Amino acid sequence: MESLSEVTDVMVILRQWEEEHSQFNYDPVPTLTRLAEIIEAETENYMKMDPDPFDERHPSRADPDCALGHILKVLFRKDNFMNKLVNDYLRDNYWARTGNPGKDSRKLTVAVCRLILDIMPGLETSAVFQQPEMESTVLRLFSWAEKSSEPLQSYATGMLAAAMEVQDIAANFREQNSKLVPLMLQRLHKLQARAMEERQQVGIVQRPFAHLGSLGNDVDAKKPVTASCSSSSSLRSKKRSSRHKENGGFKHRSPLSSPPPVPVGSPPLSEPTLEAEASQVNGVVSSPGRTCGIKRFKELEDELLELSSVEGTNCSTPARDSAVMSPPPVSLLKHSPSSGINSIAGSTTSECSNSSWAEMESYVIGNIQIYPPTLATRQMLILRYLTPMGEYQEFLGHAFEHNALELILRYTNLKESKDSRLAFEALKYLAALLCHKKFSIEFINMKGLQTLLDVPRPSVAATGVSICLYYLAYCEDAMERVCQLPHHLISELVRYALWLLECSHDSGRCHATMFFGLSFQFRVILQAFDAEDGLRKLYNLISTLPILSVDDETILNDDEENAARQIVRHVCVAIKRYLEAHLCIKAESLRRSQFRDTCGQLESSSLPAKLKSSPEDVREQIQTLFDYMPFRSHWEAVEQLMRLGGITLLLQIIAFAYEWNSSGGRISAGSAETVRCALDALSICSVMPRVQLLLCDRVDLPDDAMTVGTNIILGAAEGEIVVDPEAQRAALNVIINCVCAPIHRVGGTVARFSATGSAKKKTSFKTSEELIQKVWESIRTNNGIMVLLQLMMIKTPITDADSIRALACRALAGLARSETVRQIISKLPLFTSGQLQLLMRDPILQDKRQEHVVFQKYALELLERVSGKTKPVGNELEVSLANMHRASVVAQTRIQFNDKQLYQLIHQHLLARGLTESAAVLHREANLPGPAWKCAPLTSNLPVLPFYRVNASSPVPARPRLTSYSPSTPTSHHRQSNSLSSSTPKSSLSLTAATTSASCSLFPSIASSTQPIRLNLASSRREKASMSGIGGAASRSLQKQTSWEAGSTLNSPLLKPSVGSAESRVTLDSIITEYLTNQHALCKNPVAPCPQFNLFEPHKCPDPNPKNSAPLNFTMRMQQRALSITGLDGLRLDRRMVHSRFCPVRTFRLTDEDGFFTCCEFLQPTDQYLMMGTHHGEVKMFNIHTGAEEATYQCHDSGVSNLATSRDGQLLLTSCPWQRPLSALWSIKFFEMKFPLPDEEYVEFSNLTEDRIIGTKGQIATIYDTATGKKLQTLSPSISNQYTKNRATFSPTDELVLSDGVLWDVNAGKEIHKLDKLNQTLSGVFHPNGLEVVCNTEVWDLRTFHLLRTVPVLDQCEVMFSPNGSVIYTVSLEQDSEEDLPFESSFKTLDAYDYSSIATIDVRRNIFDLTCNKYDTQIAIVENNGLLDNVQESSVRLYDVGRRREYEDEGDDEDDDEDMDHSDDASASSSASDNEQQDDAAAGEGGANNEEQGERENGGNRDDDYESLLSDSDDARLVSLSDSDEIEDILYI
Repeated sequence: MESLSEVTDVMVILRQWEEEHSQFNYDPVPTLTRLAEIIEAETENYMKMDPDPFDERHPSRADPDCALGHILKVLFRKDNFMNKLVNDYLRDNYWARTGNPGKDSRKLTVAVCRLILDIMPGLETSAVFQQPEMESTVLRLFSWAEKSSEPLQSYATGMLAAAMEVQDIAANFREQNSKLVPLMLQRLHKLQARAMEERQQVGIVQRPFAHLGSLGNDVDAKKPVTASCSSSSSLRSKKRSSRHKENGGFKHRSPLSSPPPVPVGSPPLSEPTLEAEASQVNGVVSSPGRTCGIKRFKELEDELLELSSVEGTNCSTPARDSAVMSPPPVSLLKHSPSSGINSIAGSTTSECSNSSWAEMESYVIGNIQIYPPTLATRQMLILRYLTPMGEYQEFLGHAFEHNALELILRYTNLKESKDSRLAFEALKYLAALLCHKKFSIEFINMKGLQTLLDVPRPSVAATGVSICLYYLAYCEDAMERVCQLPHHLISELVRYALWLLECSHDSGRCHATMFFGLSFQFRVILQAFDAEDGLRKLYNLISTLPILSVDDETILNDDEENAARQIVRHVCVAIKRYLEAHLCIKAESLRRSQFRDTCGQLESSSLPAKLKSSPEDVREQIQTLFDYMPFRSHWEAVEQLMRLGGITLLLQIIAFAYEWNSSGGRISAGSAETVRCALDALSICSVMPRVQLLLCDRVDLPDDAMTVGTNIILGAAEGEIVVDPEAQRAALNVIINCVCAPIHRVGGTVARFSATGSAKKKTSFKTSEELIQKVWESIRTNNGIMVLLQLMMIKTPITDADSIRALACRALAGLARSETVRQIISKLPLFTSGQLQLLMRDPILQDKRQEHVVFQKYALELLERVSGKTKPVGNELEVSLANMHRASVVAQTRIQFNDKQLYQLIHQHLLARGLTESAAVLHREANLPGPAWKCAPLTSNLPVLPFYRVNASSPVPARPRLTSYSPSTPTSHHRQSNSLSSSTPKSSLSLTAATTSASCSLFPSIASSTQPIRLNLASSRREKASMSGIGGAASRSLQKQTSWEAGSTLNSPLLKPSVGSAESRVTLDSIITEYLTNQHALCKNPVAPCPQFNLFEPHKCPDPNPKNSAPLNFTMRMQQRALSITGLDGLRLDRRMVHSRFCPVRTFRLTDEDGFFTCCEFLQPTDQYLMMGTHHGEVKMFNIHTGAEEATYQCHDSGVSNLATSRDGQLLLTSCPWQRPLSALWSIKFFEMKFPLPDEEYVEFSNLTEDRIIGTKGQIATIYDTATGKKLQTLSPSISNQYTKNRATFSPTDELVLSDGVLWDVNAGKEIHKLDKLNQTLSGVFHPNGLEVVCNTEVWDLRTFHLLRTVPVLDQCEVMFSPNGSVIYTVSLEQDSEEDLPFESSFKTLDAYDYSSIATIDVRRNIFDLTCNKYDTQIAIVENNGLLDNVQESSVRLYDVGRRREYEDEGDDEDDDEDMDHSDDASASSSASDNEQQDDAAAGEGGANNEEQGERENGGNRDDDYESLLSDSDDARLVSLSDSDEIEDILYI
């Protein structure tokens, strides 16, 4: 009520001013003075509530109930008054301008400045002083601050202090500031000396009730007992600390002298919240509740009187709620600080203090008296002005010249100054000066740190110490000097900072947290921190924050929530750096231990004092731990964090960051840094096996949502939590540490059991192999394969894509060590279609070549693990699984050839060189057939074989063909004649061609070499001397032993030159063997058991062709079938031909122009009617034969999205996207609703008996009884895949259910298996054979749960099987993007046997739905022009399956509604490109090719288009006889 009366008084005064200020001779001084008195009184009351001194927000935001905030809001609502105050009253000669030149304007100026200074907490400084017309006013303020008398001088100084907070203003008045700063420093010296004299004259006033004390002047600083008054104020960013002036401001300011900006804080927790959460959280005792309000002051005095009235009483424990910003009593009992309130000069208090609040208030909170300004007030205002000036390098010289450090140290000594608020202002000035390295070092040398530690706590000055510690820690040189101080000082420093972690001011907690984050790199600080159990206190700082509460839904305003997030961010940074420092120590310790074990010489130097590591060093140290640290080794830092629950808390922080971003509407840099640091901390902790197990366990989240840690990390890697590349890399590093850890770690191969205790305690410790298997399973179960594959394909952001891709590939390579994962990814297009090789070719950004090299390294490692082969050496980018398989077959082939053929070639070569005697000897000894002189005439025809160099850019020679040379045209070794002499005998031609082929192909691999072939003749002679024969004893190796450089490698990855051999061996046998091997490698389908190679004929393995296979040409199949000769796959080939032709026969349209069709379904069992759903929720029945609309039924209030009829034609299921009921079951006979299914988004019947209905709502499937509508079963997966278009479905036998990628046993109601999620949209359908599941492009085997194949043509397509299950119809799903995507106006047919593509049929309109009748003779397609929100034309078109329209009818009007029995209407055209067929064949792993393509390859003497329709019935056969390329006549037999 008191505050309400003050607000009322202000409103009355302002109303009176509005009525009188326009009058002549109106004097505003009394009004301004009265307002100033009210505001000053309320400011004093507000300060007694102990708000955060660094909180610069409006008082009404810091404490919505304070009177000061309400008064300021009322005042600033009066725009006329504020404009008059700033723009008129503050200017010179106000009375002269109003016609009263005789009045003294000084009183008015003093009153205006006083009031402006009072309302400064609610005033936007930049809006007042940055206006162009205010420049003269600022100059007057400089003049008043320099020359005017009191109190105007002090008021002007205070206003200048607020104006200089704005960086641009300070830069504009650089010259004035350079004059005023030294003047203010001199004035401070004088005022300080004057204040000291006054204190000496007055003396120390006897404390009230001092005569009651029984402890004399003993000082015990262990238990400072004061009152508490912590309001709900919160921290706002201190503008000064983030206001680093640019070079345009002052030229000589050091650009690297300032630390990062001071963070924004938040209001402290209220008393009820702290009391409710002060219980043990994860084994951690949090800070006790803090009392609030000055009502406690009177109670405190009474309590102190009671305590002091008993002499000799030694109270061991003070009242817990009697301390301002005091930490828990346990932490205070641990140490005896050398400073505190009780250690102030003149204090005679002890643990049971008999001090009154009247005396202690100035030491704890302090106050500032504006009118009249006291000595302390004048000094405070000067310090406020000097604070923003302290950051500039230009003014640092003045600080040294006028000994500013001595001034500050005297102010911070509260034993002398006895004013906590004055000390706080001095400490702010000190923090600004500590931005400079030189001043920081001087501060340490002058023992300034000891003075800081003497500042009593709790007090406002102690909060000022926190920012000084933060700025000091930012200067590494100064911290190195701090680390050289005595150990007890460092321990006291750490204890002081730990106390600040638990104080009531958010700014103090934030600054202390940042101090530790910057100082953990120094070993002595880290040791002192651990000795004081600092990690527990750091964890307690965030463990009870309401924003991290899972159960309690505390409502916080935006300021409180943002401030709490900043505290979380700073704690995450500190924990990360704490773990990095311990990681450095642990890695160095293991490295030294390993060095000792290997009998190495250790250096005598100790561990480094500075533990700062770069990200590369951190990764190297983590790898060191993996290599050397035993599996069951202890690491105290990580284990303590685990005991506190820190691992789970870090995971929750990462998960909560998603909500913080979602609620804020934008992604803040703070959230990204929080997630990044939390992930970096987890990356270090993940070295420990127990942490990896924790990552696989469940994590509690709000709204009863539970997930596992790996799912959260994968979400961060995918960019779902924060879109920040650094955070994604950090998450990938966590995954890499988990999945790429060594399978067999030191001491981790044997499981251990507890030998004593109860049975419950006899739990086994998992081996390292079991652990990593569990980690692999957890990553795979949470869709890690899909996430990593997507990250390998990303291209944005372009500057980070290469590094993210490299990390994802490394993680996938580590995960590929799992047999299950390896089997799955080996069937993906990444390997089957050569996508990985395309990614390996070039980096996304050319400047990121280094990251791309890393990606190539792990891509080759991944390829090696998936294929099971060693890394290729030559053409790495050309290797795919198919090529490696062929190379493996070639490597297993034993090369055999006829020695006599080789001798014949040598004989011909000798004759060609004129060595007839040698040729005759060879002919005689080798017993060659025919006379020796028969080959002599060919001498002139054979080319000379020079020893030549080959160009590296020339292509690899193709398979040799039979060629000859013209006798009249001599040729060189690599020039062949295409002419053939008619006089050359046929036998000689063969020999000549064979000789040429062999001689030209002796070194087929040197085409890729840039160096000439160098043969080691001495080696060859020695080897030849030890051999018994050329072709008998020589070993036939697949690797050619040569001595040329590594650049001349073979094209086949398996044909590698031996590495490291001292001497190379080249024999004629090895040359011929390699020549034949290269020929064998060129075969399309190589086989291992090859017969003897013929040196005179090119080698080619036969293509696979079953003996009983049916002809690809339809006419030949019909002819053989008439002779009772049936081949394999004949019926399947017939079905492929039938389902490549569709002819439209009827079109159905709506009479309503505003509506359009959305879906359709044949009405069984007769298929005479077609049910169609509309956008208005209607279901229309059309007669197929007449085309007439039979009936219309209103089923839903929104568009019908799905229709399903029962096989007996009695029941109809309908669904709609919104407005309940979402689904319903209808009786068609009377068309009435049997029962609604209000929450089911999609419904369908069971397959065998249709006695059950399965509905889908999100990730949950529900089974209903068809007759009663009773809910029979609910299937909710434990781990959801969260497909966007999940549709639960029964298996063909109704024994299984597939929902959200999870297989269920319907009878038992249990999960059987969760299929790996490799797409975001489609959950999958059962194959009619009951053995496979088609999930988007993936085909899974239900017997082994292996991935059988991938079918790229099914990507983002809805799959529907024909009634007999032999053909697949696919329709592209509706796309969210407005871009023109392929096949959105087309449907495809595929062979359900091998998933090979049959045809792609373009209807030239968007396809919304497709359905097939039960005989597979007709299909109906909903064809619309436009998207759902803008459909211009809608129709349902009926097609005959197997009928083909004439090509000349292409141009007919497709909108013709007449009957199409004679195919005179337009029809759809079948188009299946060769590229598509090749893709489908590759995806189907050797499936059937396109019919036309197969005929061209295998039936060179057949007409390409001899095809015609085949009916499955015996009495209807279609035969086509035509010599042209088109069908001319169709005859039904």
